[in-house]
Amino acid sequence: MVEWLQRHWERWAEIALTGGLKIVLVLALVLIARWLGVRAIYATLNTLQRRIGMPERRAAQIQTLATLLISILNYTLLFVGLLTVLSVFGVNLGPVLATAGITGLAISFGAQRLVRDLINGFFILLEDQFTVGEYVTVDGISGTVETMGMRITRLRDDEGRLVTIANGDINRVINHSRGEQRLTLEVGIASTQELPAAREWLTRTVEAFQHPALRAPLSIQGPVSLESARYLFRIEGRAANRQGSAVQNALREHILLAAQRDSIPLA
Repeated sequence: MVEWLQRHWERWAEIALTGGLKIVLVLALVLIARWLGVRAIYATLNTLQRRIGMPERRAAQIQTLATLLISILNYTLLFVGLLTVLSVFGVNLGPVLATAGITGLAISFGAQRLVRDLINGFFILLEDQFTVGEYVTVDGISGTVETMGMRITRLRDDEGRLVTIANGDINRVINHSRGEQRLTLEVGIASTQELPAAREWLTRTVEAFQHPALRAPLSIQGPVSLESARYLFRIEGRAANRQGSAVQNALREHILLAAQRDSIPLA
């Protein structure tokens, strides 16, 4: 009995020692592979960022993409490492892989919606459709983007409600925060004034108007209607995103004050 225990103890000790060394070697290889993979991911994305000259907003999205790729790398290395450790202890990997395949197939049928959300979220991020802080309309729902994840996007609508949208349900996006906003303001001047004098006064008044959100000089069109009681002019211009109403209000006030000062009858 003692000899049997001694013989098996020596065998188990040899297996444990040999297996332990192999496990340490596997862990070392996994850590080295992760280190190289992380460096490769950051090097590739940083090179892409420098060559394209991305703005700060886009650079933040690139960092988010790097985090996602590193997570995928971690899970892949973990799976490979576990299979390698099991093979060290003589576990037959055939049934394990078959079970994993069947389980993965079952999960895939049950998680199709989740996969669709993740894929769509990835492309929203990659294509830079919108980002946090921008005002967008997503399939008829308008609001400011508060959070943007790989699975869901949250908007704060105009009534203060928090709207959560699955990325897989996002089909049509209107981004109101990019480009410039067109503004139009109509001004009527009573026809008791001569037309050239009315146009000259309005031109002078509009040229004196300044606003930090104004993106192009204002232009005056008109008269744009055939009315005997007044001359109707149309003022057009472009303002920064979501600043059109503020510029219009400021311009309207500027014209009213100028008309009061110069005794110009508006109609």
